[in-house]
Amino acid sequence: MENQEIFISRRKRFLEQLSVGSMAVLFSAPHAKRNYDVKYEYRTCSNFYYLTGFPEQDAAAIFLPGSDKPYKLFVHPKDPEMEMWEGKRAGVEASKDLFSVDETYSIKEFDEIFKKYLKQVDTVYCVLGEFAEQDDHILDIIKNHHPNPRAGDKVFRNLKKVQEIIGNMRKKKDAYEISIMRKAAEISSHAHQKAMAATRPGMNEYEVEAEIEYWFKKGGAEDLAYASIVAGGNNATVLHYKTNRDVLKDGGLLLIDAGSELHNYASDITRTFPVNGKFTKAQRDIYEIVLKANKETIAMVKPGIKFHDMHKHATEVLVDGLIALGFLKGDRTEILKDRKNYIHFYPHGTSHWLGLDVHDPSPYFNEQGESLPLEEGNVFTVEPGIYIGEDRTDVPEEYRGIGIRIEDDVLVTSSGADVLTKNCPKEIVEIEAIMEKGSS
Repeated sequence: MENQEIFISRRKRFLEQLSVGSMAVLFSAPHAKRNYDVKYEYRTCSNFYYLTGFPEQDAAAIFLPGSDKPYKLFVHPKDPEMEMWEGKRAGVEASKDLFSVDETYSIKEFDEIFKKYLKQVDTVYCVLGEFAEQDDHILDIIKNHHPNPRAGDKVFRNLKKVQEIIGNMRKKKDAYEISIMRKAAEISSHAHQKAMAATRPGMNEYEVEAEIEYWFKKGGAEDLAYASIVAGGNNATVLHYKTNRDVLKDGGLLLIDAGSELHNYASDITRTFPVNGKFTKAQRDIYEIVLKANKETIAMVKPGIKFHDMHKHATEVLVDGLIALGFLKGDRTEILKDRKNYIHFYPHGTSHWLGLDVHDPSPYFNEQGESLPLEEGNVFTVEPGIYIGEDRTDVPEEYRGIGIRIEDDVLVTSSGADVLTKNCPKEIVEIEAIMEKGSS
């Protein structure tokens, strides 16, 4: 497998963070059932993949810090009959070299070998709370573990979650990850442009969904990073709208929140544009506020800036714009003191970490509860928005049913922000020009 030096380096750093006399255990994700005898297309657990690079199901890994052979991988053995149905397997023997493993075993040997090493450690790190069947399996073995100190067995004392260690590692992207995420962002940016150009009044949301997802695959992406949100009109005020079945109306807006996944790495883009290609004055008013918040927040990005200071600034820009329109009334300072004053317009955060997961599970606060500063190599989104439901009677009628979000993927560099999605148009003049060209 290519880029094995990256995975070797990660495992080395991971082992250095485990306590002496411990063992870490990780499993691939179970294969989720869709219905009756049909399963979803398989994608392994992100934490497991981050350390192993192994993509197949029914696999496990054991890490033993201080051992001369610290990395052990458990996989399905070769089976010509099953491979005829489900595709080729790497197998036990080939996996050793393909994935740079110290020792490889059949997955059927996992329990026996885990029990063996359980006698030699006092602490086990594992992924707890994600897959119940895996938790139960490990806990059952531990509950039935009876060490014999007179025979030299260590007394087992601690069961720890490993997610915090891996989450901290995943926060800072390496060169390999950045190259993949840059490509995923380029694929998604191009697909969003194609969707803009194809959109017309009278189309169904699912037709535009099909258009953008076609261009994801056409660009080389293997999958969606998440279920696409294609929300016309008032549907855009539903943050996680996924029905994607309504007819797009002339004079309305279309919000598309969609991103491709490449080699298990996510992109995440939102663009909002007029179905007929021209913003109304009311739509333009709201759009320009959101765009200002997006651009000014990105301009803040550099190492040392605290993560939640970006949200604070984006919120201030949005609140200032809503005050200027007369939608929020009162003293600015007092309005900003309490989220309840503006949450009905802006109910979500401005950013989240991005990587193997669309919401990468890395920490946002330190142990003292302080927002973490940005570091070179962090990748995250910037996605301010304003949402005004069609049933809102506290705003003029022409502003009702408007939901606008603008979301970019941003890499922190030593000199500031590298916007991975910079080729996805978001200026009003750019969007209108693309749609005019598409209509002709």
